[in-house]
Amino acid sequence: MFGHQLRARIYFALAAVGLITAWVLNGIASFEGANYLTAWFGSIVDWVLSVDLFIIAAATIVFMLHEARKLGMKRVWLYFLLSGITALAFTFPLFMGFRELKKQKIALANGKIDKFDVDGHTVEVWVPEKVLFYTPVLMMHDGKDVFNPKTATDGSTWRILDSLREGRIKGDLQPIIIAVHGLSKPTRMLELTPQEIAERHPDIWDDLPPKYQPPHKTPQNAKYNELLVHKILPMVLDKYGIEHALDRTAIAGASMGGLASMYLLAKYPNTFGAAFSFSTHWILGHKYMAQELMALMPAAGKHKIYTDTGTQDWDMFYQRFHNGAVEALQAKGYVRDKDLMFGVFPGTGHTESAWAARLHLPINWWLKG
Repeated sequence: MFGHQLRARIYFALAAVGLITAWVLNGIASFEGANYLTAWFGSIVDWVLSVDLFIIAAATIVFMLHEARKLGMKRVWLYFLLSGITALAFTFPLFMGFRELKKQKIALANGKIDKFDVDGHTVEVWVPEKVLFYTPVLMMHDGKDVFNPKTATDGSTWRILDSLREGRIKGDLQPIIIAVHGLSKPTRMLELTPQEIAERHPDIWDDLPPKYQPPHKTPQNAKYNELLVHKILPMVLDKYGIEHALDRTAIAGASMGGLASMYLLAKYPNTFGAAFSFSTHWILGHKYMAQELMALMPAAGKHKIYTDTGTQDWDMFYQRFHNGAVEALQAKGYVRDKDLMFGVFPGTGHTESAWAARLHLPINWWLKG
């Protein structure tokens, strides 16, 4: 989806060249009194070139009609009309340019993606076609994995735009989606690990495999959370004219992002009304992570919480901690399907494709109120 804009510009540049050369060369031919009929069919070579052009033109027309119908491009007949008074060298690349823009619009679920830099963090914001003051807002951790396959881990994204485009995410109003990239790969653990728990248990880092060891052991989660709550969220609300409302503001993430989402809800219960945690990484801290994080969660009544796990890869170690977290939430008064949603997904693992397949479940639950 991110290459359509470049290709459109190339096609529009070719269309401009085609228009200029058509008018200049036609002007010269008219000035010199050239006979187009004899020029086109004066010799066998002229016949070869002319028939070749007619066949290409016919194939081009079939292609344009098919693509216009498939993509929902309107008034394709205007390109044929313009071809008669300009040149196919102008109208065909012009059509191709608008085709790329249409494909981009479809790929972006009829919305757009705005990009910002906030304190060294890349922030990508998907903005739906229709934005009102009460548009829901969904903020997501690990933003590099949300929209763009080029930045995503192993090239796999959450495919949330596919869910929107294909109608799996439903609701009267599509949410604005804020994808926040981490500061860096080495500092990811420091930014997403719940700070209070990390400070209470500094040994939390000792059990991490070498490849996941952070560059130091000073938590950065509080600073990261303040960035989300006090800078990024207000910036987005102000830019797009949205009024903050607890029941329309959600935070989501997977694995470490799942822990971070629940902790954000606990620390900022007046900012986020819902937290969606996919394959929540309970094994960071083992016994005490689920127990202590659940103790921080707000009492039931004003918030929605979603948590899940698969059964493969990292997820195979999660289920007993997942069950304990669910029981702790229910003890706080959370009721399944009312303000608590949870599940175990057999045969699924710790991947963006697994989370993408069930992403719509908590979002639809949240959007329906």
